[in-house]
Amino acid sequence: MNNALGLIIQREFFSRVKTKAFILTTILTPFLLLAVTFLPAALAMLSKNDDITKVYVLDHTGTYAPLLKSSDKYEFVNLKSKEDKQNGDKAAALLEITASLNDNPNAVTFYSEKQQPPSGLISYIDGVLTEAVRNKKINDFTTKSNIEPQVITDLQQLLKSKDRINVNTVRLDETGKESETLGLAASIVSMALTFCMFFFIMMYGQLVVQSVVEEKTNRIIEVIISSVRPFDLMMGKIVGVGLVGLLQLLVWVVIGGGAIIFGQLYFGGTMPGVETQQAMAMMQNQPEMMDGVKSMLFNINWIQIGACLLLYFIGGYLLFASLYAMFGSAANDSQEAQQLMMPLTIILLLAFYTGFAAANNPEGQMAFWCSLVPFTSPVVMMVRAPYEVPVWELLLSVVLLFVTAILMIKFAAKIYRVGILMYGKKVTFAEMIKWLKYK
Repeated sequence: MNNALGLIIQREFFSRVKTKAFILTTILTPFLLLAVTFLPAALAMLSKNDDITKVYVLDHTGTYAPLLKSSDKYEFVNLKSKEDKQNGDKAAALLEITASLNDNPNAVTFYSEKQQPPSGLISYIDGVLTEAVRNKKINDFTTKSNIEPQVITDLQQLLKSKDRINVNTVRLDETGKESETLGLAASIVSMALTFCMFFFIMMYGQLVVQSVVEEKTNRIIEVIISSVRPFDLMMGKIVGVGLVGLLQLLVWVVIGGGAIIFGQLYFGGTMPGVETQQAMAMMQNQPEMMDGVKSMLFNINWIQIGACLLLYFIGGYLLFASLYAMFGSAANDSQEAQQLMMPLTIILLLAFYTGFAAANNPEGQMAFWCSLVPFTSPVVMMVRAPYEVPVWELLLSVVLLFVTAILMIKFAAKIYRVGILMYGKKVTFAEMIKWLKYK
């Protein structure tokens, strides 16, 4: 590395990492994501004091009130008349049942000062009353048809049974050796990796364009190019911005990992979100599901995933960042740069959607060929990374990616050296091809 290239890399790196915007973005982004995750649960906890906690039940039939059981969230208090209700209590509501619900399903009313009563409370009441109406209909039917009530009870238990058949999937290799398939866990990991690769390549590639266009618009490029080769200037920007991306990614991983460890210690291995609590409760009721998830996560080859993530990010970033720099050099402003970059955006979107489509069949022909094509392999190969991809496919894909990246860097440098000094003229793709012949 010559001195000029090293100085440009340092300038591009430190000019970004020392800015307040970078520091705030790098530090606050993980906390904002965590806040989005935990904020609903925190707000729910803070709003508990304003929720309805007591329900007065005025049941004129005397049938349904005993079925409503108090819990740690809600207290049901039976009334003989409306006058017995304590007025002015915003945390209390009144449930009035005026007639048999089998005869009149609309003979129940919930009174409260809330514009929208708690959905969990209403759902519980609806479920209890619906079950009571159903049981009354079943009892009437068994009496009328002279059927033994126990038969109906047993039938109801069968209908409520949550027994499910789980098909075990086993992979057979060429030698007939059996191994457990990765299943859902690998699919989730692969789609997350696909999104991350697409996001980072596009985001940091656009930072390269922004840097080139800013210097060209401010005419600083004329001063810099007098003492630095165009190739060194382009590579300095690409490498410098890439190091910024790696630093930002490392900080996010450290903060995210620390947050996960803190959550495990503070919450005892559970997250306070409503959806997460429901998922944990479901897994606790079905231990085999929890064992299956743990088994799949431990069976995933995380070393291979880490190596692929690093190699394909570097190769994919160099490939696309060189093209981003090329189009940025030919543009007079950021708006014109966005128009020139449209083909790159389309290619990345194609790779992104192809990756998600390949997640349904990561060993199919589409996934195989798109993981070899250099312009789509950085994104699509992330879909296949959690699975046992043959070593020769990985090596072939990586070699094709880096060879293409080197060729694209040389190709982009020839256009970059001419484009950075072109002002005031709207450049076409045909004219950019002509610049390749300039010496």
